[in-house]
Amino acid sequence: MNRTIAAAMVLSLSFSAFAEEPKKLKGSKKETAPKLDLGMPKFGDIPKDQKLESAKGIDTNTQAGPSGAKAEDGYKVVSVIHGKAFIRAAGGSRPSAPFPQVNVTQSNPYSTEKFSSIVRVKSPGKKNTSVELVILDTRGDTVMDANGQLRFPTNSDEAEWQVDWEPSGIRAPGEFQVLVRVGGNPLGTFPLKVALPEAAPTPAPKQ
Repeated sequence: MNRTIAAAMVLSLSFSAFAEEPKKLKGSKKETAPKLDLGMPKFGDIPKDQKLESAKGIDTNTQAGPSGAKAEDGYKVVSVIHGKAFIRAAGGSRPSAPFPQVNVTQSNPYSTEKFSSIVRVKSPGKKNTSVELVILDTRGDTVMDANGQLRFPTNSDEAEWQVDWEPSGIRAPGEFQVLVRVGGNPLGTFPLKVALPEAAPTPAPKQ
């Protein structure tokens, strides 16, 4: 009897040794994905009890000079004059006859007469640069514009530039403005009266 029990035990152990191990279910093994190096810099902790510095503001009070010009070139408009003919002088041109306004014809649309404008610019650096005149109507719309080159003489820090305007249609007469740009930068606006010519006085009847 004892021999029978011992034989059964040996047989059972033999079958256990050759039995296949149970297969693991798919997904039962937990794997950790490898960490990717994205090239991001490592930032240290912000130290405590230290204030963060805010970005410094830009000084908007400093106006940039004309393109391609140094600060000492500083362009300044001396005068803007208008007329039909001019007298040249060392101190600057002036109209040969009074020119209080630009006359317009009463048509549809209104049309300006032919006239000329001279802008005089001062610059200690005497550096030649571009110049532009833009005539704006009462709404600020461009009516006429012209551009050219401002050239300084060797014996003066002031230069003049003249433009001859052809007749141009306008919406209505009024108080216009002349915008001056030097080196691409606006240097101010100057008044220009555009109006209908004054009617000639009616002669008094003969007695």
